[in-house]
Amino acid sequence: MSERSRDELLGLATQAAQQRRFAEAAALVDELLAREPSHLGAHDLGGFVRFFLGEYAAAETHCRAALALRPGHPYALKGLGLCLARQGHVDQGVASLEQAIAARPDWFDPYWDLAVTLFDARRNTEALAALERGARAVPAQAQRAAQFAARIRGAGTPATRAP
Repeated sequence: MSERSRDELLGLATQAAQQRRFAEAAALVDELLAREPSHLGAHDLGGFVRFFLGEYAAAETHCRAALALRPGHPYALKGLGLCLARQGHVDQGVASLEQAIAARPDWFDPYWDLAVTLFDARRNTEALAALERGARAVPAQAQRAAQFAARIRGAGTPATRAP
């Protein structure tokens, strides 16, 4: 049997990730990176699948590798922010998410992820501000932002919200 091409490996890994078969996707990414350690797309996908596997340190490594290949890469900055926050480095995660927003202010995902990160850290006022900024920057997402904002407001203040 012939060796799979890098495009085939990346395609299979992407398909597996889209179907939420994250362990399979991670194995395919690993196979691709063993052959081509500087493949930006493989590191982007590796960060994504490792995050969803709960392997935040491994996901962080992929995000940092992607940033070494393409400094200021918004997707890698966003992923890095989420990984840092999940590992308990919330302020560093917030800073990375803010960098992702600065790099691509017309992309709603980092605003959303910033709001989620801040909400999880019980920083509701800041989470609401992130959603408001995102809704202004990407008006097509204003309704989605408003729905999450309503959920945050309904959760109460950090002192009254259940753990």
